[in-house]
Amino acid sequence: MEAAELEEVMVVGRRDVLAAALGAGTADLVAFDEQVSLNRTVGDWIEQLPGVTLNGQGGLFQAYSIRGFSRWRIRTEVNGVPIITDRRAGNSASFVPPDLITQVVVQKSASSTLYGSGAMGGVVSLDTRPANGLSVKAEGANNTEQFSLTALSGRADGLSAGISVRRAGNADDANGDSLNTGFEQLAGLLAGDAHLGEFSLNYSWISSLGRDIGKSNSLHPERRVSSYPQDRHSMGQLELRSRGAWFLRAYHHYQDWEADVERVGERRNLTRYKSHTVGGLFQASTALLSGDGSVGLEWVGRRGVSINDKEFGPDGLLLVQQQLVDGDEDTLAVFADQQWVFGVLTMSGGLRYDHIEQSSDGRDDSDGQWSASAAVDYALGSSWSARAELGSGYRFPGLSEHYFSGTTPRGEVLGNPELEAETRRSAEFSLGFTPPTAALRGELSVYYSDLQDYIERYSISPELISYRSLDGASIQGLELDVSVQTGQLNHRLSYQWQEGEDDQGNTLADLNPAGLRYFLSWEGERQGLYSDLSFRPSRDEFGADERPLDSALIWNARFTQRLAGNWRAELFFSNILDEAYRSTADDVAPFQPGRTVGLRLEWR
Repeated sequence: MEAAELEEVMVVGRRDVLAAALGAGTADLVAFDEQVSLNRTVGDWIEQLPGVTLNGQGGLFQAYSIRGFSRWRIRTEVNGVPIITDRRAGNSASFVPPDLITQVVVQKSASSTLYGSGAMGGVVSLDTRPANGLSVKAEGANNTEQFSLTALSGRADGLSAGISVRRAGNADDANGDSLNTGFEQLAGLLAGDAHLGEFSLNYSWISSLGRDIGKSNSLHPERRVSSYPQDRHSMGQLELRSRGAWFLRAYHHYQDWEADVERVGERRNLTRYKSHTVGGLFQASTALLSGDGSVGLEWVGRRGVSINDKEFGPDGLLLVQQQLVDGDEDTLAVFADQQWVFGVLTMSGGLRYDHIEQSSDGRDDSDGQWSASAAVDYALGSSWSARAELGSGYRFPGLSEHYFSGTTPRGEVLGNPELEAETRRSAEFSLGFTPPTAALRGELSVYYSDLQDYIERYSISPELISYRSLDGASIQGLELDVSVQTGQLNHRLSYQWQEGEDDQGNTLADLNPAGLRYFLSWEGERQGLYSDLSFRPSRDEFGADERPLDSALIWNARFTQRLAGNWRAELFFSNILDEAYRSTADDVAPFQPGRTVGLRLEWR
């Protein structure tokens, strides 16, 4: 009689205290083994969630939108370190290869405003992947000619290290046209934990180097060729904890990248960007009025934010060289949150105050704003629950929105120093069905946001864009998420709908198009099958710098097989129907890559 083969299952995760305390509302988690589409960036992971879509142009720096909020309105953080940049498309964690990520948590509720200015629209939190032993993963795909190799080694409760090498050529869309999506990337990770008596120490460091990263858009290659010749990052954090009573975190993020924009036959601009983010966070648990919560202090400083531009004529001669931004920024915040449980009723609330100061080339600005949230959860018996939530938040304009005037991969940009802080007041109601034993689970959420001084990007001319503040605007929508477990099969059906307009009745930009998604997974002892089918109806309404969207039917799938020994193989298919579609309504967004077939091999 053969001995039964036991499968080793490792459960990993790191719950950020701030997210745990302030994120009691609508939040979703995506783990590294749940990703089905092209594994390019974290945007591919979270796009499967209701209320989340891709945004902006294509390529490695593809951005995302959460419930109609995007760009600098979403806080993206890696191991608790906020990623702050001055790209017009918004903050991006594309410098972290997906194979170094364990999980991603997306917070969509109104309480995300308690993270401060950059989190008015939501929070995307990435956790890097700890190693347990040695593992090696290789991946290749036909369409993009993408290849990656990732190695991890170490202990989950000690020091671990990883390295990832990726390369991709230009993919073809469903029409056979070449997309500007190529890139090269090398990244390394060090992470670990140590116990010092009553204290524990957690640390991580990520270094990343990217080269020749294509900026994919519909103007390529006849009218405009955009790329990032280099993209360098160094990010680290050190965290000291005292048995859950408090923690102190210090961090930094240095970035240095170039943007190369050629207007064919006219001119070429080479823009150099540097900045260094440093900061710290202290948080301590509290029990005010018999409740459970925390208080904290956070400082985020940006030093040496520098943007330099060189403009060349069609003959390659240097015409102009100038420094567009030379600035600093400091944000100091205090916050508190608390939760009280009264049987079937749970009440929670939070309050935060931010003071921000900006300066660039002798010009300066400062502001201070309050953010607040309150929520009530009520258990309607053993299976049903209801939640009502109110929140207020704000976003201070970024250095680029205020002071930058120059060339970007999108076009000429003119900053507006007269912009005011935009504010958001939101309400959300959700009804959940989660029986203790039944296989059926579901949740319906409806939300509404009232916006004041909403900052809109608009076109002054075909080649010049700027920013302006709208007197008022609103966004509203709903999400439905239902899952059914039948034996080894799991079915998940989700739907999203949204609309938003300003006080004049004009449609806002960056809204999530309506969509219906059906996710199917089957897991056996040695095999797994995952299918992701989504339908997006056509959309005629669009905002500034956007255009209508055609309907699209998109199907991705993945098949996994455990092989002999410690080997595991995955066969993945992206855009199986070879659909010609644009992910976003951006007026220069390209088509997405056509049908792609790839293979992943992992040895653990």
